[in-house]
Amino acid sequence: MRITNINTLSALFDRLITERIKWFFFKKDKEITKVKHQEKIIKAIKLEICGLFHECCKTGNYNYLSEKRTFDENSITESLDQLIQDDINIGESDRARLEQVKSEKPSVNKFLVNEKRLRKANEDRAIMKNKIDEQLSTIVKEK
Repeated sequence: MRITNINTLSALFDRLITERIKWFFFKKDKEITKVKHQEKIIKAIKLEICGLFHECCKTGNYNYLSEKRTFDENSITESLDQLIQDDINIGESDRARLEQVKSEKPSVNKFLVNEKRLRKANEDRAIMKNKIDEQLSTIVKEK
């Protein structure tokens, strides 16, 4: 049994997205050692994803424990693109909050706006991940 946030397809996709975003910023900042390290991580995650697909095809099954949330999952559009956007929003809001913390005159309003943005992105991210796992489970069962 695979466990959400650890080794499900959605968790691996989410991790791949996060590590790829980090790679982007390291590349942008010309931090070559960190870029090379990220490339190793990205390659390893891709191998894990391939292994998961192989396992599903071989067994004809995809068993996982999904994450339970405190709101209605059906009210939000679910897609991989949204998962990517949520991860970007988390990074942007986190950077914006840090900027306010480091500022000589931090804006409480800007901090709160970005805190809300971060919370919404985290909730949306969990929904997207659950949906991806549900879809894979359905595909494998139909095969």
